[in-house]
Amino acid sequence: MDKMDIVICVGPKDREILRQMIPFTKKNILNYRNIYLICSPPCIDIDGTISIDETQFVFSKSEISAIIKNSSRVGWYLQQLLKLYAGFCIPDLLENYLVIDSDTFFLKPTLFLKDDQPIFTTGSEYHVPYFDHMIKLHPNLKKVIKSSGIAHHMVFNKKRVQSLFSLVENFHKREGDFWKIFLENIDPRFIQNSGASEYEIYFSFNLLYFPNLLHVRNLNWVNSNSINSKNKQCDYVSIHWYLR
Repeated sequence: MDKMDIVICVGPKDREILRQMIPFTKKNILNYRNIYLICSPPCIDIDGTISIDETQFVFSKSEISAIIKNSSRVGWYLQQLLKLYAGFCIPDLLENYLVIDSDTFFLKPTLFLKDDQPIFTTGSEYHVPYFDHMIKLHPNLKKVIKSSGIAHHMVFNKKRVQSLFSLVENFHKREGDFWKIFLENIDPRFIQNSGASEYEIYFSFNLLYFPNLLHVRNLNWVNSNSINSKNKQCDYVSIHWYLR
């Protein structure tokens, strides 16, 4: 069966819930090799996981803050870039890696690769600033289908991520600067709210450039404050800190 690694970005508000989430991940995410936790020092120690210090990435929280002018959402944009750059900053990460948000609990056994191609799960979110931001990165990047790519997890492929970086960097004539281009093109009106989405960008990029090399599916999932009798039959549940 096709193997992948799992990558989870750990924010300061999710350290405790992560300890509850990891057993669900181990039980229900099928055909994975390693689980990597990207966190700021001190790194979190959970049996069966590998901690990765976020300071080994090519950008820092302070550098992001300098570009977006000390926005209260610095950590939010940081974790988006950590997901995209994980394939280049985590040693020996497999070609395909599944990013799962640290508050997302898979309740049923679930596959994420089919014939070595990613399976994308859809959502219903529609936030115009995300698409305005995408088209600033490259004029070809646009919403392709009605469904959203925001579903609190996504399979990334290192070669495809590099292709996305090259597409954007070549358009802006700035080799090696994807993360800076990403931040500099967020509309200042939305920086303090939600001005960019790595999931929407990568989802649309795959639909545009690799339409025959992916699978799209609907799963039964909800945002909630807990796993309860109403949602325990879902495929997964995301327990966001603002709902707890």
